[in-house]
Amino acid sequence: MRVKILSMQRVVNYGSFLQAYALKQLIESAGHSASFCDFRNGEPRHNGMKVRKANLFQKIRNLRNLAINPATYFKRKRFSREMRNIFQQYAARYLGLRKKMDYDYNTDLMIVGSDEVFNYAQNHAFGYVPVLFGHGIHAASIIAYAASAGYTSVDDVLNDNMQQEISTGLARFDAIGVRDENTFEIVTRYSDRNPVYVLDPTLLYDFRKETTDAPLASGYVLIYAYSGRFESTVDVSKVIAFAHARNLRVVSIGFYNSWCDENVVLSPLELLSVFKNASFVITDTFHGTIFSIKNHKQFVTVVQGETGWGSNSSKLGFLLKQLQLEHRINQNLDNLETHLPTPIDYQEVDAIVDRLRKKSLHFLFDSIKQAEIKSGDKYGDTQENDLAYHAKFYPSLDT
Repeated sequence: MRVKILSMQRVVNYGSFLQAYALKQLIESAGHSASFCDFRNGEPRHNGMKVRKANLFQKIRNLRNLAINPATYFKRKRFSREMRNIFQQYAARYLGLRKKMDYDYNTDLMIVGSDEVFNYAQNHAFGYVPVLFGHGIHAASIIAYAASAGYTSVDDVLNDNMQQEISTGLARFDAIGVRDENTFEIVTRYSDRNPVYVLDPTLLYDFRKETTDAPLASGYVLIYAYSGRFESTVDVSKVIAFAHARNLRVVSIGFYNSWCDENVVLSPLELLSVFKNASFVITDTFHGTIFSIKNHKQFVTVVQGETGWGSNSSKLGFLLKQLQLEHRINQNLDNLETHLPTPIDYQEVDAIVDRLRKKSLHFLFDSIKQAEIKSGDKYGDTQENDLAYHAKFYPSLDT
């Protein structure tokens, strides 16, 4: 079949790239052609603070920061420019993206996801994008895989009067796989579909053949956190004290954090070895948490409390709950010195991941198989055992 993926693959973010790459590889392992299509930004439909633009005070503060420390400002700008350049190269090479956007939604199977494809209320330029909810897609089958609503809540949908829009869109999906409880509740409340919990593609795909040699010398605490999240003097001093007491450098990748010993721009695939060789990891991101777990790192994840813009707790909290790793959550870095080195029982974690991985692969390949049947393009006997079907196209799945 011709399969298209509608996701966040053009976002300059390691996690966005790697989840898109992993999903593409999984689909192609089942013998199909997979490519990406794009979406046009929509208009805001959320009435709360989550789409609030910077006010005059914030703009003045940014100008003040530039005046006080122009060197840091220009370093940050250069860092962002280098990130964009390397992502454009890798997106073309590994994802097959072209400079010209692809808005053709005619295909045999459209897979929406993964990433925050159902997050119409978040504070960025996307706004509400109807096609992400199934509107305007001309495909024989539509499924969502590891979709997340991010900061958008059940109450947001009600308060924004989006029930009908969401409901009629989700009704067009043949199957919906979600990666967190918040999204599960939205789909259940505002559609007649029965969502299934699945893992992010980066937890399904192996990546061993893509992992390169270490681009950094060993001996570092890895900071994988959005710029500005760890800016307080107290937090910075705790991280630096922890690292330097162990003769470790503090390295930031993916985001510019001026207080770190090194801010490094690398390719998305080089990120894999950066996590693999880190001594410790401090993160506040979904994929930073996943790659810490995949590489059996001692890590902590900083989960924000609720603000006017929402919280990262819905996706991060649920992921860590799923894997019985809630004890790695930090609300702040007060207990970093004792918490970060605390050993994690990865034998237990791996057993949970393996069980959830098999369930997720079953969902993905079952959905693809049903799309094949629907389009009249079958592979073998449709009554064959599901596990045998999966093993045929994904031999590493233990039957």
